[in-house]
Amino acid sequence: MIRKFIRGLLGDENIGTWEFFIRPKIIRWGPGGPFNGQAFRRRIYDDLLKEIGFDAIVETGTFQGITTEFFASSGLPVYSVEINPRFYQHTSARLAGKSNQIHLYQGDSPGFLKDLANNKAFSKTKPFFYLDAHWRERLPLAEELEIIFGKWHQAVVMVDDFQVPGTDYAYDDFGPGKALNTSYLEPLSHLRLFRFYPSAPPSSETGIKRGCIVLCQDENLAAILKSIKTLTPGDLQPSAPSIAS
Repeated sequence: MIRKFIRGLLGDENIGTWEFFIRPKIIRWGPGGPFNGQAFRRRIYDDLLKEIGFDAIVETGTFQGITTEFFASSGLPVYSVEINPRFYQHTSARLAGKSNQIHLYQGDSPGFLKDLANNKAFSKTKPFFYLDAHWRERLPLAEELEIIFGKWHQAVVMVDDFQVPGTDYAYDDFGPGKALNTSYLEPLSHLRLFRFYPSAPPSSETGIKRGCIVLCQDENLAAILKSIKTLTPGDLQPSAPSIAS
């Protein structure tokens, strides 16, 4: 009853800030930590960061900002968008003053990416995109990829919650045409994307063991990604290296 009254008084756009002050701790799912608490996923990201030399990081689906905050430790500027006003306000309050590298936005991810593409101040050559804005009836992934690869030819994209063929990694499936798998990418064949998956099976992963896919369009980048041991090309089945290797 009190929460309902406060929500009516403050509005959805401010309820998250109020919640932060009464409950500043984040809600942890599973073991917590960036990338769903997945240590091998973090190794993939570390390898990409080392081998590619990104000049910015863009995230869709800020949620509580755990991975966002981790991205900022790279020293690169981080741009992140969250559609839910409550999560946006809570995360903005939590991360306020922690890093001037983090730029948070509230809104729809395709609109955010279009604005970023038209922003002359964001003329980055090799950005890294982490796409995690998909949830039930809202699945903007195809539109996000169209915008990204239509603007940034040398972008590298990691999509969370994506099916890894031949494995038991969990992935999002919201019904016909809304499963994050290879069939979902078929209408995007004109983008000519190279696909890569984790080279470790879920038995070698930690955290909540969600699948992912890494995409790029540039042939030179694809050659670099093919040399990264934590990734395997889309036409191969994942092998089983250990996390500590």
